Amino acid sequence: MITQMRVGKVHFIAAFILCAVIITGCASSYSLILPKPPDQYQKLGEASGEACGSMLLLFTAYNFIPIDLNERTQNAYQRALASVPGATGLINVTLQDHWFWWVIGSTKCVTITGEAIR
Repeated sequence: MITQMRVGKVHFIAAFILCAVIITGCASSYSLILPKPPDQYQKLGEASGEACGSMLLLFTAYNFIPIDLNERTQNAYQRALASVPGATGLINVTLQDHWFWWVIGSTKCVTITGEAIR
């Protein structure tokens, strides 16, 4: 009887630890992607940028090793700015997200397009 109680307690503790690890595993904070444009600006033309990040290890449902995943939106924005010389911001922005699966992971990409301003 005592051993069954101990086994039950061990299972409970193991389940609790597993839940704690899953809940606190990977997290990122919110980040401001698009700053507010100034009151007066000059339009410079169409800008576009793309950035990707990957999740590695086995099948899509089991991916848990992130590589450049959290920074992909900020990187796409910076690349869009860099695509137009002299650009300091973007207006009328659209964000597209797409992904694809490959043998040991998946890649998620973000494309940001908008009108460059100075």
